[in-house]
Amino acid sequence: MENKLDTNTSSGLREVDLIIKNAYIATVNSSNQIFKNGSIVIDQSKILRVGLDSSNYRAKRTIDARGALVHPGFIDNHVHLNYHGLRWLTRDGSGWNEALPLHMKYMEIVNQESEYMSSMLAMLEMVKNGTTAFLESGGIVNTDAAAEAATNIGIRTFLGDAFIRDQDANGVSVSTKDKDKIYNLLGTELARNRDGNGLVQAVISLSGMGKASDDLLLMAKEMADASGVILNMHQSYQENDYIEDNNRLGIPPMVHYDNIGLLDSNCMFAHVNCISDMEVRPILDSKLSIAWCPMASMLFGLGGTIKGKHLELFKNGINISFGCDSANWTSAFDIGEQAFIALLTAREKTGDPSALIAEEILRIATINGSKALRKESEFGSIEIGKRADLVIRKNTLPESLPGFDPLREVMVSSRSKSIDTVIINGDIVVENGYSTKLDEDEFANEFRVFHQKLIANLEKA
Repeated sequence: MENKLDTNTSSGLREVDLIIKNAYIATVNSSNQIFKNGSIVIDQSKILRVGLDSSNYRAKRTIDARGALVHPGFIDNHVHLNYHGLRWLTRDGSGWNEALPLHMKYMEIVNQESEYMSSMLAMLEMVKNGTTAFLESGGIVNTDAAAEAATNIGIRTFLGDAFIRDQDANGVSVSTKDKDKIYNLLGTELARNRDGNGLVQAVISLSGMGKASDDLLLMAKEMADASGVILNMHQSYQENDYIEDNNRLGIPPMVHYDNIGLLDSNCMFAHVNCISDMEVRPILDSKLSIAWCPMASMLFGLGGTIKGKHLELFKNGINISFGCDSANWTSAFDIGEQAFIALLTAREKTGDPSALIAEEILRIATINGSKALRKESEFGSIEIGKRADLVIRKNTLPESLPGFDPLREVMVSSRSKSIDTVIINGDIVVENGYSTKLDEDEFANEFRVFHQKLIANLEKA
């Protein structure tokens, strides 16, 4: 990208912070409008103009995209920040039930430093792969550590309370003392929403996977409703927990949730790899959102991309977004890669090369993510008045040529390799492929030192 300071001092022009020009703009608005050789005018944190003409503005800085694609930033709606220090510490070929005990052991020794360092690494990885906003799925104990990391990296972040559960998967309740503690913890992160312009916001999160009583589910839903936020939890990740839900409830879980009045448009469930025909209608009627994590199923051979109904629900109007899940549950924190895998598996599953196309997976990765967070009026598309959360690609890679279809070339061919610049809230956080917020080599060295200490503590535990 060509970057320069605009010194134009012509009178009558409104001065703004940034203009991106000569861009192939995929707005992802309601009509999927494309501007070829378009411009985006940004001032402070918001988009002032999108179109072919920016001549009424002069910018403190101009970026010439040279015809490359510019699109909204990716949104990752299911992330566990805590486990990046454990990546591939598991045996290659192990099942998810072998990886889980290591994660649980780690949680016994977790502290402010480990959660901060893991969060920094995870967030750095996300922004470099084009993610501009994400939802942490209730797995950070020291949430201030994650909030500090988010501020340092410059990424839009949604946090929830950690490990909110009041029963085991068989329905056996925790003690009254523990239950009181859990109920008092629920919603404490919502104080972050007092600053509506802050990068770090909060939602209501439950662990899910059968570990919430009806009382806790409805309490959480009532709190989400009253606070204008979403209720987020895991649901039906793999066959065993799905069978446990059915056995405990006597009916499929989504049918039960519908019966008790839980399902609603402000609910977002992660995974939903297992689903019966009985559950389809309640899901469709509720207009809830699902965070589809293709690799979290595929790495462990769970069959979610084959037996699940994510594609069918999407085609019938359910708001599907993407999530990466956790280290050891995905290849990388790269929503573009999840989108590509979703496209491939949808076509393989159906035998239909049009089952999912590049335009659709871009929508799922962007505006659908913001809809799931109930923030579609604020970000997720490139439109006037929205937050300037966007990605500028480079079109000089071999995979970017010859240039017949820039959108497909990015979503299918070049993917994260073509990321040049990432802007969040009007702030350039990645430039020429590197973070503007820290020295990446220096951080890598710091992380290695921290990691040696982490492994030593794990071995002692």
